Amino acid sequence: MRIQPAAKRSKATLAVLLGATLLLAGCGGNKAGGASDLAFTEISPDVFTVVIDPKADVPKTEAALRKHCDARSSCTIYGWTDAAAAARAVPLDDAHYASLAVRYVAHAVGTDDMMWDCLRFPAARAPCLPKA
Repeated sequence: MRIQPAAKRSKATLAVLLGATLLLAGCGGNKAGGASDLAFTEISPDVFTVVIDPKADVPKTEAALRKHCDARSSCTIYGWTDAAAAARAVPLDDAHYASLAVRYVAHAVGTDDMMWDCLRFPAARAPCLPKA
């Protein structure tokens, strides 16, 4: 495929090239590892699982987890970096807890708890998940 010089490209073509360049550079709305592409799976009433990118932006991911639970009086989200390790039902077994990357619990009284695997996410400011 031959690419035309910039002077001969249409505005639409330039817009597509710019968008692709920004996406590949890690800029733009739905980039890999961003919080906007999280898919929550309900495994029990008000209990969800999510798979997050190992290079996820911690503050954006925390905001997405909180937003998902906003409309519920109580809510728990378990997150893994490996889809194969994610739980499909509750209760979670020891292997699920060992591979857990993040746990978020929104309590009915209006408080919440966020815990991260601090070895994989050293930028997390929340308390660390206990590891056995």
